[in-house]
Amino acid sequence: MICLSDEPASTPAGHAMRALFSAQASVAHILQVEAALARVQARHGIVPQAAADDITACATLADFPVDEWERQRARVGHPLVAILEAWSSRLAPDSREWLHYGATTADLFNTVLVMQLQAAGHALVAQMQGVAQRLAALAVEHRATPMVARTLGRHALPFTFGMKVGTWLAEHGRSTARLQHWLAQYRTGILSGAVGTYASFGAAGPAIEREVMAELGLAEPEAVDWKGSRDRFAEFGCVVALAARTCGHMAHEVFLLAGDDIDELREANGAVGSSTMPHKSNPSLCIEVVSRAREVSARLQPLLDWIGMVYDRDSAQHGDVLRDQCVGMADLLAQLDRLFDVLVVMPEHMAANLQRTQGMVLSEALTFALAARMGKHSAHHAVQRLVRTARECGCSLQDAARDDPAIAPWLAEQPDLLDVRAYTGRAPQIADAAAAAWRG
Repeated sequence: MICLSDEPASTPAGHAMRALFSAQASVAHILQVEAALARVQARHGIVPQAAADDITACATLADFPVDEWERQRARVGHPLVAILEAWSSRLAPDSREWLHYGATTADLFNTVLVMQLQAAGHALVAQMQGVAQRLAALAVEHRATPMVARTLGRHALPFTFGMKVGTWLAEHGRSTARLQHWLAQYRTGILSGAVGTYASFGAAGPAIEREVMAELGLAEPEAVDWKGSRDRFAEFGCVVALAARTCGHMAHEVFLLAGDDIDELREANGAVGSSTMPHKSNPSLCIEVVSRAREVSARLQPLLDWIGMVYDRDSAQHGDVLRDQCVGMADLLAQLDRLFDVLVVMPEHMAANLQRTQGMVLSEALTFALAARMGKHSAHHAVQRLVRTARECGCSLQDAARDDPAIAPWLAEQPDLLDVRAYTGRAPQIADAAAAAWRG
């Protein structure tokens, strides 16, 4: 699809996600971290209390000189130094001496990135839970709606649409759990100086780091400096990529089942399908979700490459990759939610498709019923013979069985045996269990 807009296509969720990583939001976090550092250092007698008070009072975007910041960026070419130089112009001369005292740029940027990913991750979890709620309702609604299960593109056995949705829900639930685990595992920043030894803070370094994290509402610092370890961010990318692929998996299945040749689901999106074919109504939301799933997961590779640092930290950091992945995932989830909002289930078409193989989907049911009388091996061969007969005669498996003198009398005793609705196993209960597990 060609690009017809200079603005990135995005949903309200995507725009809100992008705002979490905006330059304005990043500056606000940096001001917050620097103010917390000054307050903690003042408590330890490292920074004058007056300077800490001044820094804290000016740590707001309302007081931040944006024009001066842009001028300093052009002059010094260092993102954090430009912020500090601009901010210093709002501080008393004595206070300027104590701003960013003992910290290093990587301390600030890593801590801010964690804060942003925490906010982004929780926003994604909320969206994912919204999708899960739709899936759970759909699974219960269609817990007993029979349809054919397909394996390797072939009709296999009857089950229910509710059970299919239950498998989607379980997979989506694992994606949500993985993201929640990451958010719980990586809830702290870092403040340990240039190479992580706390040398610039002195003996109080670990205490300063711990207290600053507490001021920011973050968890206890880790025992070892991790500025040179990028695996946690790659792990975030892996988690989001897996979640995106699961969303793509669901949308792709809907896409296939909505095709004219199957027509078990429909995407009632009202979209025009073609400029020349008036009859077409394309599954545009399915296509959107599948495409975005590929794009979101494709952003993982730079994050994996990012792990390969040079020596103890000599590498650029590319938080924009994480930002773009989060924005893409927010857009994807919004489109997936829309897809399930307009999804139409066609039970009558599911029932019709169950009959397309003329009862062959019940060969297993017949085999195990016969096995109780003649043994599994003999029953398997007997049903294989019936299948061949049915195909040669162009009749159904049921008709072939009723015409077999050895099987017909016994089959007459079990008239429901070759009813597809009677061989869905515990599919309805599985659908219920999937919904209950999510709600629990």
